[in-house]
Amino acid sequence: MAIIENGYLKGQLGNLVNRKVGDKNVVQTKPSDKMRQTIWTEAAASDFGTASTAGAIIRRAFNAVHQKLHDSEMHNRLVKRMQRVLLGNGKHNPGDQRVSQGNIQRLVDFQFNKNCHIYDYLYFDTTVNFATTGAISIHIPELKGDENFYWPKSCSHIVLKIEIVSLSFDKRQAQTIVSHEIELTRYSSERHEAKTLTFGLTDKDYDTILVSLSTLYLDKRNSYAFLLNSIDLNPAGIIAAHNLRNS
Repeated sequence: MAIIENGYLKGQLGNLVNRKVGDKNVVQTKPSDKMRQTIWTEAAASDFGTASTAGAIIRRAFNAVHQKLHDSEMHNRLVKRMQRVLLGNGKHNPGDQRVSQGNIQRLVDFQFNKNCHIYDYLYFDTTVNFATTGAISIHIPELKGDENFYWPKSCSHIVLKIEIVSLSFDKRQAQTIVSHEIELTRYSSERHEAKTLTFGLTDKDYDTILVSLSTLYLDKRNSYAFLLNSIDLNPAGIIAAHNLRNS
């Protein structure tokens, strides 16, 4: 409310503030909290969009791994994980968060299907190392089919699948650079000796490397092979992550 006193307006009228300065009547616009809120809200929406876009890039890049046999909340879970990645190396200005500035290690152990964690079906661990030269080495211990794997009914063969994908989130690009498979037979006593797989990476247009591990369950009959994976049985997860710009 504003009043006239001795010919001058005093007080507030709407978003206008009236005050006397010397012999003048000064009218000012009151600072708007709503405007400040809008700026911060838009910035938060921009950061959420960054996480959502990154999640979509990863989801598409690993289509051959999860085969779209994932739980209905997979994308939302991935976006939430990417929001944590964005905040992994300190809090940047709202609206200016980037995956390359975050901590991509927070993505390790993400499961594409929450119904079946990869290590509930694989009874061994792998070790992944990223060299400063760009080389990636993956150590796989000695494996035996009847000791190191879960075998569903009717499954005669298991394919252990390793995928290495390079990504540029700023360019919205992803490329599979390695797809390596190891096949095991259910009733064979054959042991697969421990080995270290080494792969080179020369493409510097990408800032992030992700490594996934998954299993394919097959029922092989003569010249036919039936895939037994389903939404309830499709173990696939990210086992290693590396950000080239932070190395």
